[in-house]
Amino acid sequence: EIWAMALDSSLKSLGKYTPAQPGDRTLIDALHPFVQTLLKTGSIDDASAAAQKGAQGTKGMKASLGRTVYVGGQGFQEVPDPGAHGLAELLLGL
Repeated sequence: EIWAMALDSSLKSLGKYTPAQPGDRTLIDALHPFVQTLLKTGSIDDASAAAQKGAQGTKGMKASLGRTVYVGGQGFQEVPDPGAHGLAELLLGL
């Protein structure tokens, strides 16, 4: 429970430094559901699954923040956001 509360506080503090919100195609799309699920269930397994789902949900999203906004090319929407995917994999490893 203390870890969940600490992560929730950290996520709120992060909001002071970045405008990123869920749906912006950033690592927040994995971090936010992880923290919220951990708060609700206390289960790291459920929280990790929520992070994976959040990261996969970035497929098809149009980026509004981050590198993908200004890097040219095609196919970015066919794969999950790299930051969200990487974070979800890290959390899965916990």
